[in-house]
Amino acid sequence: MTIDEIYRLVQTFANKEQRGFITPSDFNLLVKQAELELLNKRLSIVQEKSQPKKAGGFLEESLTPEMAEQDIAPFLISGRFSASSSIVAPGYSEKEVNLSSHVLLIKEVFILAEENSSINSHIPLEIVKPEDINKVLRSSLVKPSMDFPVGLMSGSPTNGGLKIKVFPDTITEIMVYYYHMPPVPPQWNYVTIAGKPVYDPSNSTQSRFPARVHGEIVVKVLEYLGVNLREAQLVQYAQSNEVKADS
Repeated sequence: MTIDEIYRLVQTFANKEQRGFITPSDFNLLVKQAELELLNKRLSIVQEKSQPKKAGGFLEESLTPEMAEQDIAPFLISGRFSASSSIVAPGYSEKEVNLSSHVLLIKEVFILAEENSSINSHIPLEIVKPEDINKVLRSSLVKPSMDFPVGLMSGSPTNGGLKIKVFPDTITEIMVYYYHMPPVPPQWNYVTIAGKPVYDPSNSTQSRFPARVHGEIVVKVLEYLGVNLREAQLVQYAQSNEVKADS
């Protein structure tokens, strides 16, 4: 569905429940929140690698980690980040990478090939747990090197952003593949004709979610408006209208 079709469906069900006209600004605010909520839900499923319990017959409750990962694939991007020295104690510093505030979940991290080192390809950087980092740094067998780099993650996407301490300290730059919320959310924009808002596709922003998630977006926006609707009802409505359009 286009953002216009999502908007018109929301209007249709809101009118049936006598919720009144949903203004474009209210809709844009609600659809932005709906996308963020659905994205975070799928990130949680991917991160925990577990399927939520099915409840109430909602289609989204039957999500598997594999399906969730497919749904959020359009939100996966990559970025290069420089490592800078961070003073930990007098005379001792560590290399640290400050990630962008819009990094929600990291998928993979690599150190980049460099001309002045022995690396001629991207090397995966292993993220270790805080309780294991001292063992790794002191080990003579698995001590971090440019061929076997490790990282320690800290911080939070919602509180100052994520940070990665990288070892060894000769690392200067990393490549991070991560999920993010696009800076421009979906928006239904319009032009005013005869005093009424008319959809303007050239200035509107479509949802990045695949089509199979659009029903969830409609249900979620309606939920914010106090309209309880199951996706099965939405599918049934859409199918009946297709039949009418064909006849």
